[in-house]
Amino acid sequence: MSLSVAQLLALWLWLGGVLLVAQPVLAQPADGMRDSTAKAVSLFRFSSFVSWPANAFRNPADPLVIGVLGDDAVAADLEQVVAGRVVEGRPVVVRRVVEPGSERGLHILFLGRQRDVRLRRLLAKVNGPVLTVTDQQGALALGSVINFVNDQGRVRFAASLTAAEQRSLRLSARLLAVASHVEGRSR
Repeated sequence: MSLSVAQLLALWLWLGGVLLVAQPVLAQPADGMRDSTAKAVSLFRFSSFVSWPANAFRNPADPLVIGVLGDDAVAADLEQVVAGRVVEGRPVVVRRVVEPGSERGLHILFLGRQRDVRLRRLLAKVNGPVLTVTDQQGALALGSVINFVNDQGRVRFAASLTAAEQRSLRLSARLLAVASHVEGRSR
């Protein structure tokens, strides 16, 4: 697999950003970052590479809200990662979600591992321009926009342009350049 100069630059920018953001929470052993920390950092970084429609925010001072359902470790790590952080002038807030659809004002929703039937039901309950991020095999086919995948012990992600479009979201070309797989990309 050969990468273009632009793709290599995007990859280096992505990795540099992940390391910069993760530095305060890397109190882990020298063998590397925990999966939950890597996912938390990625959830925060995704916010810089997604465009939401204007109606996703009521006013310019509204926070960017990241919800987490079904993974307390990711939620705890994410709270540390976003503490004091701002994305495009908006403070970043983490909310632990019990049931999608009941929680208003989410911009990103991470759904921890679920049975396929439950995940499909949860994804169907999410309304509007919400970046849905999941963590299980086959989740893009169930309607997730981004899905974490394990690639030889590393946390990577795949994306669905079709699901993003259905949610009125635009994924940056820089984000797609570092995805392990992109569904719905025209050749």
